[in-house]
Amino acid sequence: AATPAATAAATPAAPTVTVDGMVDGYYGYNFTDPSSFSMGNQYFYNNVANSFTLGLAEAKLTATQGQASGHLVLAYGQESSLGLVVPAVTNQGIDVLQAYVSYNPGQWTINAGRFVTWMGYEVIESTGNWNYSHSLLFSVLPLWHTGVSVNYAPTTVFNATIYDTDTTWNSETSSAWGKTLGLEVGITPNSMWAITLNGILTPTYTSAYDSTNLVVEGNVVYKPSAWNFALDVQYGTTSVPSSSPYTPSYFGVALYGKYQIQSDWDAVLRLEYVSDPDNSFAFYGSGTPLSNGLAAGKAFTGDEGTLTIEHDFTTNLIARVEGRLDMASYNGSAADIFPTGSGSAPSSSDFTGTASMAFTF
Repeated sequence: AATPAATAAATPAAPTVTVDGMVDGYYGYNFTDPSSFSMGNQYFYNNVANSFTLGLAEAKLTATQGQASGHLVLAYGQESSLGLVVPAVTNQGIDVLQAYVSYNPGQWTINAGRFVTWMGYEVIESTGNWNYSHSLLFSVLPLWHTGVSVNYAPTTVFNATIYDTDTTWNSETSSAWGKTLGLEVGITPNSMWAITLNGILTPTYTSAYDSTNLVVEGNVVYKPSAWNFALDVQYGTTSVPSSSPYTPSYFGVALYGKYQIQSDWDAVLRLEYVSDPDNSFAFYGSGTPLSNGLAAGKAFTGDEGTLTIEHDFTTNLIARVEGRLDMASYNGSAADIFPTGSGSAPSSSDFTGTASMAFTF
């Protein structure tokens, strides 16, 4: 008898591909030092003054097939210089912000590849934040990692994620002395409240010593009505068990208040305080001694207030006008670290302004 032909294997459906992204540009001005082309070391991004500048152009591609998906995010502009603490406009270039695969079988989600950090309340893209400029606390955290994460979300109220990534932040290099470990716990009891607890532990090594970096953080968001509030609290420390043990640390808190003036107008105020008792984390500069002339090992305090007015021309096109005041103290006295230009004495405060527009698609 003739053998029936084998049934051909079913061809799987092609992945569904979506594309979205954003374009963000700004103009900044330093009122304390009008001749400067810098907004100051306290700015992480949008730090160029007296120039129309591209902040970020970003394209996101997502391919989904059943429970599996692939994600690619390409970025260009100031905010694509992801490995630099204070990127300059000359460092612009295309960068791979994220490139990872994801598997989501029900309550579990597994990611592997390069992904943005879980730490911090603010994100890289300005459109994801309430203010245009980034906080001081944003500057001491990593931007992205390479590794794996496992998320468990049994309900809409609770979820937890563990991370295991390469040792070095913002890099695809690791070491023989350990990996970076992370934990994120999210609690959303209702539509008004959201609580997130974060932690990151990183072993590092230099030719002189081994050290361990630890940052713990708590974020609380409260959205009762036209008012919205957010709180970001961070504590970071570095343990250096060398011949002269050294354990510098910092503490910082940022409070956000957002008011819906009208359906297309918002006002946001951010108030921030950071304490760096050993002046080791360089909130207003870099290096030891810092580039602004302050030596390490002395108590340093920074205060920052930012007022942002936002207008939504459309759902996708927003404009922002922002004023920011930074103040610094050193050993309990005013720290004159901000240039004023024209050979004048530096100031202990710095006032800057920014106008920006962003389009998302």
